Amino acid sequence: MTIATTGEADALPEILTERRGAVQWVIFNRPKARNAITPWMEDRLIEICREVDADPAVKALVLTGAAGDKPAFMAGADLSCLQSVKTPEDYTILEDRAETAAMALEAVRVPTIAALAGACVGEGALLAACCDVRIATPSVRFGFPIARTVGNCLSIKNLARLAAILGTARTKEMIFSARLLTADDLAGAGALRGVVPDDDLTERTQELAEELAGLAPLTLWTTREALRRWRDHGLPADGDADLLRLCYLSADYQEGIAAFLEKRRPVWVGQ
Repeated sequence: MTIATTGEADALPEILTERRGAVQWVIFNRPKARNAITPWMEDRLIEICREVDADPAVKALVLTGAAGDKPAFMAGADLSCLQSVKTPEDYTILEDRAETAAMALEAVRVPTIAALAGACVGEGALLAACCDVRIATPSVRFGFPIARTVGNCLSIKNLARLAAILGTARTKEMIFSARLLTADDLAGAGALRGVVPDDDLTERTQELAEELAGLAPLTLWTTREALRRWRDHGLPADGDADLLRLCYLSADYQEGIAAFLEKRRPVWVGQ
């Protein structure tokens, strides 16, 4: 499979799909924006998961990012979406759509692989965490620098997703340092199946997907579903609404967005 170059990709939909044997590839395709996700992309990802569930010929699902001037899996959410969050209803819509996409990916019947290169930030990191397996190149940078950028927060469920692949201490350290994790960091946490050269990422991911596609599907499904239920056991249905509201409706959040767009350091006031 050849992923489109920047000029070619810009004229194509924001998400591309390609079938390679029993493996369905999903390519985030906004290379000029480092594949930052839009609401349409979230909705399309949900739709693709339903299509995969309905097609018994698909045995594995791969997510990756289109090639650009710099490699990127996904550089978080599109900033225009973040700018629009001003009311409780706004942040609820934002969180609900992202959560629906994450849940669709976790619930899809086939094993999922995230093929990571370059920026894997914010919602990109969350979608990668939702996948069963991750493979990366040395260029990957994974994390949530929100404590020094926009000043929002993660839901309890998203923190649980990250802790499930990184551990609680490393998840907290990542957020508190506002540092992006390297391939070595991720591999050291056991969050990667392997680190491969950039030029080999597509081929090695396809080989891994075919390996998973050849295993007993019910064994894989019941294992991933049991682990998901174990992880989510005890999570409050609405236990973090006050925390999300505190950040998303704060003056600090609006300052963080403005500072990010203006390429300056935000001035936090704690309100």
